[in-house]
Amino acid sequence: MQSDPSINRENFLALVIDEDRELCELVPQVLRESGCRVQCLPLSDKMAQVVRDLAPDLIIIDVSLPDRRGLDLVRRLENQRQTRKIPIIVTSGQAELEYELLEVFDFLVKPLNSRRLLEDVRLLTSRALGHELSPFAVLDGTELATFQDFLHHQSGLHFDVRNLKILERGLTHRMRALGIVDHRTYYTYLTTYQESRQELKKLLGLLTIGETYFFRYYAHYEALIERVIPELIERNRKSKRLRFWSAGCSTGEEPYSLAMLLLEHFPEIAGWDIVILATDINKRALSRAREGHYSGRALRLTPPNYIARYFRQTAGGFMLDSRVRGMVHFAYLNLQTGLFPAIENGTNDHDLIFCRNVMIYFRLATTRTLVERFSRCLRPHGYFFMGHAETMSNISEQFVRLQHKGGFYYRRKEVAATGGASIRERPELPFVTKAEAPVAEQGAVAPPSAAAGRDVPADPDVLLREGELAFAQENYKTASQKYAMLLEINPQHAAALLGQGFIHANQEDYPAALACCERALHADDLCAGAYFLRGLIFDHQGDLDAALVEYRKALLLEPGLIMAHYNLSKIFWRQARIDDARRELNNTKRLLERTPGETQIPYSGGLSRAVFLEVCREDMSRSAGLHRHL
Repeated sequence: MQSDPSINRENFLALVIDEDRELCELVPQVLRESGCRVQCLPLSDKMAQVVRDLAPDLIIIDVSLPDRRGLDLVRRLENQRQTRKIPIIVTSGQAELEYELLEVFDFLVKPLNSRRLLEDVRLLTSRALGHELSPFAVLDGTELATFQDFLHHQSGLHFDVRNLKILERGLTHRMRALGIVDHRTYYTYLTTYQESRQELKKLLGLLTIGETYFFRYYAHYEALIERVIPELIERNRKSKRLRFWSAGCSTGEEPYSLAMLLLEHFPEIAGWDIVILATDINKRALSRAREGHYSGRALRLTPPNYIARYFRQTAGGFMLDSRVRGMVHFAYLNLQTGLFPAIENGTNDHDLIFCRNVMIYFRLATTRTLVERFSRCLRPHGYFFMGHAETMSNISEQFVRLQHKGGFYYRRKEVAATGGASIRERPELPFVTKAEAPVAEQGAVAPPSAAAGRDVPADPDVLLREGELAFAQENYKTASQKYAMLLEINPQHAAALLGQGFIHANQEDYPAALACCERALHADDLCAGAYFLRGLIFDHQGDLDAALVEYRKALLLEPGLIMAHYNLSKIFWRQARIDDARRELNNTKRLLERTPGETQIPYSGGLSRAVFLEVCREDMSRSAGLHRHL
């Protein structure tokens, strides 16, 4: 092998940690001829200290489960301040581990690819090492727009002022793993290696945070047991065939819940041809789903008889029965760029599709396109289930909404036998928040409205709810129209003015957003949301002192405003006010712990309490490590 002239780092030290010495025989042959020094050591309990003493430029470590020592060492090195800036390459014969290790520089499946290893070293030696990216780095406007456009085009995911923190967090993790110190360099790496090194999939694994559990939204499963599945069985009795698809399945709780439900309640279809397809964009989540091992928290709403029959308790949680695991086929699918409906990947001709809490990440136009494609994946009269915070309103007219015991779901509209025109179905009910209006039984005729034939004054409360719903769905045009109608009724309506302000802020029209804040505060000087929005705008403009003032004003009026505490902690970190940052993180965590389990946190970009707690605890863990070494 000839020496690579592009690698000229005689002082570059690669430390190989390998228990069975296989790497120690191969790696020196590859790297020494490339001008790098190599030192090989067996894995030991004191290896973390050895790494700190040697301070290598690169660590290559073999990980082979069920022996977890190598994996545990990787975790320790990533979490220690002295070692977490050292690039780590993991080698393993278990390819499924790659998406469990998203914070290492590279993952090489054995047998070792020498060319890939040389390319890794070339990348490392071509830029300065020893730098460490702040975990709280902020994207500037140009960089944010670049990543927004790329991720929307490649995955459909949309990041704006409401969920920017998730994007920043994911970018920080990957940049630290790669030793990259600025966002522009990482963008070049991402676009260059999005396929050859699977960098896009690794980043998406950090951006699609999903908190789920078995039998989530139990009303949906009651509808399945009592209405939907019996109807599908009757409809397919001749073919003895059923097809289900969980799109955006995360770690598998949803499709496995469906599988258990079929086993438990419908033994008469045991011999049928049943397929449950489960797809996701997050390969790490898919790997965990295939394992079928879950924490007790994931079973918190699972009926006890299901736990007894379909789970086996282990030292670290619960293992799902092989009968259930065997009913579900997991596969990677990017809903934005993937092919569906398609016979090749089994996304065609389904009786039922779950796509719950997935499209909240997408722009309105993307959601409309996806729903139209999903409709073509369904058989006639096929069913479609969305999350409780999602609706078909302003999305599609191809479905009729049904209700059962407080749970809503959708059925593809019938098509007339001649001409292809849709048979008239009940329109979807308007959004209601306090008490859902009942859906009439099939075939019932609604009584004529008492207000028919004359104009009905708009209800301000209904307009506000409709505006807030449209904003949550990123239908800013409709939201703005609703708020404008409210302001025609009452020009001093503070909530409508605040809603308009958030729309302007999401469109980066900060002067207009600030003007709305001023008007809202003139109408109601106790409007905490207006002060929060002003703080958010100043924060994004880089005026941290002004942002601090506004966030504090918001908290004086509303001490339980979680995002104000969290954003204060971020500013304090950037100002190196460590104790203040830790205090606000603790405040955030305490407030989250007091919040009901299914709550979406206001102004967080749709984060649930559980997911936000995960983010907060991770921030606290990193801050604790940093605090110890200051």
